[in-house]
Amino acid sequence: MERIIRDKRRYFWDKGPLSPERDKYIIIERVLEFGTEDDVQIILNYYGTESVKEVVRKSRELSPRTVTYFALLFGLSRGETRCFSDVSPRIWQPY
Repeated sequence: MERIIRDKRRYFWDKGPLSPERDKYIIIERVLEFGTEDDVQIILNYYGTESVKEVVRKSRELSPRTVTYFALLFGLSRGETRCFSDVSPRIWQPY
């Protein structure tokens, strides 16, 4: 985990020093969004599948493409994720 935080600073360019426990939500989000398969495997081994699933369910920062991929991987429906269930209604209706 320390290797990801140290060697993958490009994922966390806008964050100060990170703690693997205190900042786990941010670390998981960024690695799911920008990381390689190896990085994701390290995250899964370190934090566990349930923690990663929780981020996929609750994150507002993950792209729809990333949420769709990991929802399929973990057997979640898209409706269980905040990305797809918490969509803002249209402000105005077309004609």
